[in-house]
Amino acid sequence: MLPDYNQDGNLPEGIHRATAAEVLDRFGTASARRLWLAERLRDLLEVAKSTGKLERVFLWGSFVTSKTSPNDLDVLLVVASDFDLEGSPEECKVLFDHSRGRIRFNADVFWTKASIGQETLDFWLDTYQTGKDFKRRGIVEVAI
Repeated sequence: MLPDYNQDGNLPEGIHRATAAEVLDRFGTASARRLWLAERLRDLLEVAKSTGKLERVFLWGSFVTSKTSPNDLDVLLVVASDFDLEGSPEECKVLFDHSRGRIRFNADVFWTKASIGQETLDFWLDTYQTGKDFKRRGIVEVAI
């Protein structure tokens, strides 16, 4: 279960695990903008899963806050160490091209292979927990 927002409208600091259904229900229903972004996220997750190499997904930024009209989606995909971008189906490659992902999903999609190691991943996730206002905030790991 996802925690309540803090006084700043953010999730409390930490990584909060939730199913895709929980994420879409919590963050994708309160406004027309949120409904639209939730559809983009649903599509993004379907494409990411179709690689057959998706291991983890993290969300942060305005979509996982109490803002009525979030800017976009901020997503980190962690794929298997043996993921081969060149050998991926063409319809999946949009996820791994920042500009195309931005256009198709209204998302800043970042990605890495699991082989970067937990220490480096933890450093990235710690960085994502700091907002533009330099306040700490929570992020969401979507259960695959």
